[in-house]
Amino acid sequence: MNCKVMFLGLGVVGQSLMCLLLENNVFSIEDFYVLDLDEKAFEFYLSKGGRRDNCLSFEVDSSNYLMIFDKMSKGDFLLCMADGNDSLILAQECYKRGIHFVSASDDTFDDVEDNEPFRYRNHFKDYKALMKNSENGATSVLQFGVNPGLVSVFSKKALKDIVDNDKGNFVSAKRKQFAELIAAEDYPRLAKELKVRAFVESDFDTTESDIIEKNDTVYSTWNVPDFDGESNDRSIVKVGTIDSLTEILEKVGISIDNVYYYNKGDGTLVFDLSGKEIKTKSNSGENEFEGSLDAHEEVFSLYDYYSNREDEGEIEYAPSVLFVYRPCDLAINSVLHGSNDKYQLITKERMLSGGEAVGICVEGDAFTNRYVGTALYLDESRFETPSVFLVSVSVYAAIKYIIKHPLEGVLFPEYLPLEEILSYVSPYLPIISNEY
Repeated sequence: MNCKVMFLGLGVVGQSLMCLLLENNVFSIEDFYVLDLDEKAFEFYLSKGGRRDNCLSFEVDSSNYLMIFDKMSKGDFLLCMADGNDSLILAQECYKRGIHFVSASDDTFDDVEDNEPFRYRNHFKDYKALMKNSENGATSVLQFGVNPGLVSVFSKKALKDIVDNDKGNFVSAKRKQFAELIAAEDYPRLAKELKVRAFVESDFDTTESDIIEKNDTVYSTWNVPDFDGESNDRSIVKVGTIDSLTEILEKVGISIDNVYYYNKGDGTLVFDLSGKEIKTKSNSGENEFEGSLDAHEEVFSLYDYYSNREDEGEIEYAPSVLFVYRPCDLAINSVLHGSNDKYQLITKERMLSGGEAVGICVEGDAFTNRYVGTALYLDESRFETPSVFLVSVSVYAAIKYIIKHPLEGVLFPEYLPLEEILSYVSPYLPIISNEY
């Protein structure tokens, strides 16, 4: 392709992604620019045949982020692979310039107050406005890692698999009607007609390593600062129209005394407890597990996508949405330390066994619950850890989609087509679908 690709951050996920793009001849090494502060990132890029002139080094913040675009033009790609950069602002700037933007998560500049715990909600409202205004503009895909991102596509497959395979009387009697909604890609209406009670995202990390735990260090198999922040942020879930507040509180085992904020109109429920302080159950397709109830981006985008609204805009139907995360033992133990001032990524050479299973559980009273997800373990992974490769494959799928559909504006994961995205990831990741 005749365009430039700017990697904003070339850590382990960015390196894995770069390899995927080169192996599949999606871009050439001459197309890549790298903006990073770590010389090791540049060394990796140069080892692949990159040019030193394409290595940029400066710390991006709210005062200088426009410098990113000095080397970019209409039709180029900006891949936001680093934390501490405001994804909303970058997406807005890319839209103005006709640049394709891809991010794996939502974030803010490190030098700006992020308004926790309402940043996700406030950002989401602005993202939605950007989506509406960007129709027929350069395609960008927001928040498309494995989670957030690929799990939203899995939610559609879970609904489809319920329609195709559920043997209960309710689905059997209406299978033809449900199949018509799938053919029309009307998954929000399908969720309503199936009477889906909840989408419960599931992330189960079983990594074991030879690292000796230190009492001042946070460990993680992915972005360690983000993991630390997510674990300590207030927990947020969405309450749907079938569940009552009382039922959700019972489901997650929390007293109403621990409710920090609740808005019945949009279902936003914020607890006065951090994610690591709340333990609830989910399913990984094969095992039930207990995990933290963390705040996450897709809680908002999934709830919004599957909401059915009346003509006046009031929500007629919406599912409850929760994110349950069980980090590996070393990681969860480390965020329970009294204090930490160091971060350590669990790299592949320190892994002994295990991996990660990520998916989504669709729950309802009219069908058998369904799990759809993927899993990757140490002996199946490439040079990266399973957690890293899960994310890089997902971002790769988003880029492939943009190349094929360059003028669809700004998109959330829920708006991407099921079969096409699965075709991009299935050569690398297994697709698991089970009743539970």
